Amino acid sequence: MTATTNLFLYGTLRDPELLGIVAGSSPSGRQATLADHAVFWAKGEAFPIIASQPGSHTEGILIEADPTQKAGLDYYELDFGYMLVDATFSVGAEQIDGQLYVPKPKKWEIGELWSLSEWQAQHGALAREAAVEYMRLQPWLSAADAGRVFSQIRSRAFSRIRARKSPSPQVPGTTYAAADVLISKTSQPYTDYFAVREDWLQFPRYDGSLSRAVKRASFLGGDAVTVLPFDPKTEKVLAIQQFRHGALVRGDTNPWCLEPPAGRIDPGETAEEAALRELSEEAGLLANSLLKIAEYYPTSGAFSEHLTSFIARCDLDGRDAFVGGVKGEAEDILSHVMPLADLLEMCRTGQANTGPLIMSALWLEANRHTLGTE
Repeated sequence: MTATTNLFLYGTLRDPELLGIVAGSSPSGRQATLADHAVFWAKGEAFPIIASQPGSHTEGILIEADPTQKAGLDYYELDFGYMLVDATFSVGAEQIDGQLYVPKPKKWEIGELWSLSEWQAQHGALAREAAVEYMRLQPWLSAADAGRVFSQIRSRAFSRIRARKSPSPQVPGTTYAAADVLISKTSQPYTDYFAVREDWLQFPRYDGSLSRAVKRASFLGGDAVTVLPFDPKTEKVLAIQQFRHGALVRGDTNPWCLEPPAGRIDPGETAEEAALRELSEEAGLLANSLLKIAEYYPTSGAFSEHLTSFIARCDLDGRDAFVGGVKGEAEDILSHVMPLADLLEMCRTGQANTGPLIMSALWLEANRHTLGTE
């Protein structure tokens, strides 16, 4: 008979869907209480911590985790500042010994009393989606290495949530959907700021048959924005220039690229909020207004990144040669202010050779006469 471990779950793992993702299956469990403890929000964070509080009782579930389930739960908890401790729990009139995950001493400050339903409403969807990718890494990465890139995992999870909420419109005459793709195996051999996902799959063909089993790989990234600043008074624009590793590894001898200000949409942000933040961080600008150009995949065959591009009405006086960027991210970004006509000529000659900048410049050329009065 396989040995099991009694584990008391008092926080986010009381969410049945999250528990199933982390444990790999749903362990059997019973309602239980822990005396003289209470559960609080970790101050400024989106998760709970348990702390001693004489006279209080913490409600939870006591599960019997088999070794595989226990390994998954340890992988999810122990390298995020938690540790396992022994305790005795009440299950009805019975006292049962077991363990629970508690925060390491002085790891976080205590906030308000925590609520499972409040957490589920505010943070549950993102936590579950992030856990899917995080637990996929268990065969390849240590928990410490996976935890190091957890912010990137959350960014990609937020991208998937956004995709489900706003799927691409169907092209007339086609009816296929993601559910029609049969995936037999998924792996993620590389995970960091970006990740690489490999799938063995079959997809529906236009003749109604299924393709043979094929291997496909894509870069995984978060959703992002681009924003081209435009001054309607002077008909000038601002483009930024910075070192780009992608151009370097392609072999380009000039890997300093012209682009619009751009960056990822952080979890919980709207595309508009991200555009305004990136405009400030990279170019030191405040926008008078934003106009959305389009939402699109720049390289759908190889990269999951989905862009939303904007034009920002701005005052560009004195902004040429401004150097911006977030110091903690090792950014070094030079601003160039120029007439729109000059940017269009740079697109023609290839001096401007990044897709979002070319697309934004062409859109602006077609629509600029309306931007000063809207």
